[in-house]
Amino acid sequence: MSPRVFSENVVFFDAEFTSLDPRQGEILSVAIVKPSGEELYLEIDRGGDPVHPWVKENILPLLDGNPVSPESACERIEHFIGDSAPYLVSYVSHFDTAFLHKLFGDGQWPFSRDPIDFASMLFSAGLNPTNLLENDRILSESLGVEPSVFGRMHHALNDARLLRDAYGKFSRYISTNNR
Repeated sequence: MSPRVFSENVVFFDAEFTSLDPRQGEILSVAIVKPSGEELYLEIDRGGDPVHPWVKENILPLLDGNPVSPESACERIEHFIGDSAPYLVSYVSHFDTAFLHKLFGDGQWPFSRDPIDFASMLFSAGLNPTNLLENDRILSESLGVEPSVFGRMHHALNDARLLRDAYGKFSRYISTNNR
């Protein structure tokens, strides 16, 4: 039995930001992974924006140091997405999408207006969504996903790759457990 999902038109998204406060923070890096495995990873130039101490210690060392301007980031994302307006799947989507909206401002929004929150999907299936990306047991025991193969967490591209894999296995988990 193949997995039953509402739409195959999805992309998997993760971002890192200077702070969790969307009024003050700015997006530092963004990763988008298509179901096919095609990837886009960008770091965004934020100049001298203040950075939360946790971000300074845990995120900045993972960046490759080749940032693009916010305008260039939006253009490259729009080009990568094309005209399909996919559903944006992310883990704890309210943070990621808030910062992505802030990046795009009043510009063209290339995604469906309805983001899909993977944490909510897990919760509705009876799985604990808390700290998913850092809890190997939840992923490995419930879904058969091994996060360690994706590299260090809190790197946008590693997290988006993990999300793509977890989403695929979750879809199969749901179809198997709802027979």
